[in-house]
Amino acid sequence: MRDRMPASAGDGEGGKEQGTGRRLLNGGYFTVEMSMVFPVVLFVMVLLLHFLFYLYGRCILSQDIYLLAFRGSSIREEKLGTDRESYVRGIADAQFGRKYFGNRLPTLTIEVSSEEVRVRGETEASHRAMSAYPMMPLGSWAHGAGAVSKILDPPAHIRRVDRLGDLAKGIYESAHN
Repeated sequence: MRDRMPASAGDGEGGKEQGTGRRLLNGGYFTVEMSMVFPVVLFVMVLLLHFLFYLYGRCILSQDIYLLAFRGSSIREEKLGTDRESYVRGIADAQFGRKYFGNRLPTLTIEVSSEEVRVRGETEASHRAMSAYPMMPLGSWAHGAGAVSKILDPPAHIRRVDRLGDLAKGIYESAHN
């Protein structure tokens, strides 16, 4: 009859699981294992988070640099009021905004020739919070992006296409009359 009765916490039989009558075989091993596994899991999660910040920064930087090069090349000379390089630098802060969390704000290199605008930006993912962790990669996670855009004059291009269309229409009509 004793086998069917549940063991109570105060019956003097230490090591038995309450209510089952069975002995626990692994006492504190789970705690020891988790004290070894948890820091590794935490490190992997934080490393993954920093890697995602790095990828996010690369994508956003590529997009912003392309847009700056395109905007710098497509504005007409009459609307500039200044040189193209100063114009691109002037709109860069508004373009970058506050979306570079986990990364430093980019530094720009701008080259303007008579035919194209070249914009290069560089930034790095900051990981200062984990820099003391022994397994963290040393150095910075720097990345950059570049874009080249030909200088356009859209109204002149449209006028040129319209003029070529008018010439082709005139040649066609004179050939069929």
